[in-house]
Amino acid sequence: MEFHRYATRSVCLTLLAAIFPFILPAQAAPPASQTSSTDALMTQLLALRDSFVNQVKAEGFKPSLPPPQIVIDNPPSYGRYEDDSNTLHTSAWQTLPPDQEARFVRLSEMMQGRQTPEELFEEGVHRWVFVHELGHWWQACQHKITDDHYAVEYGANRIAAAFWRLKDPDYMKRRTEHFRAITALLPNPVPEGQSKEKFFNANYGKLAGTPVYTWYQSSMVVDVSAENPAPSFRQTLQ
Repeated sequence: MEFHRYATRSVCLTLLAAIFPFILPAQAAPPASQTSSTDALMTQLLALRDSFVNQVKAEGFKPSLPPPQIVIDNPPSYGRYEDDSNTLHTSAWQTLPPDQEARFVRLSEMMQGRQTPEELFEEGVHRWVFVHELGHWWQACQHKITDDHYAVEYGANRIAAAFWRLKDPDYMKRRTEHFRAITALLPNPVPEGQSKEKFFNANYGKLAGTPVYTWYQSSMVVDVSAENPAPSFRQTLQ
């Protein structure tokens, strides 16, 4: 649902684009007149970031990095953590380019209006993708952002899932159902006789921005949610 230097996590079809969109051209910064509309959003995101960081500390861990700076600049993937600058980039509904906003409009129509386009955006981007990227921040704290791309992405999904099970289990249940529906829509891309992990790592540079990458991210969350017993937030941070 893409989300650092692996900045091209994306969904390629209209139903899927609200979580991991296609790679898009870099967008210009919004005019100064629009910045005031993001003040409330920044307050919301800072609160969520601090809730995550404080929960990490409550579990007995001491982060080696300060909380990441938050920049609202509409990255193509709607969320990106940059470990070299300790910055988490995210998007704002008010300043989305028309083509990106249209993705959520189409998704809302496909869902027969059960959620508005903005509600879909908020739930997918400012909750799931944002916390997934905070998972990458914690991995950076532990120097665990490596070339094992599958482990890095799986770990961030595992952290995000455990956080939401702790803070809002109903939301996590909805996310799991959402990702399960996506895996049902897309074919399993892993060739017969190969492991998911090896295929992902061997082809990582070619997968970003494709339905295969979408399937992988969704499949990871489904697998994470199937762990029994479900790991605690503390366990996912270790």
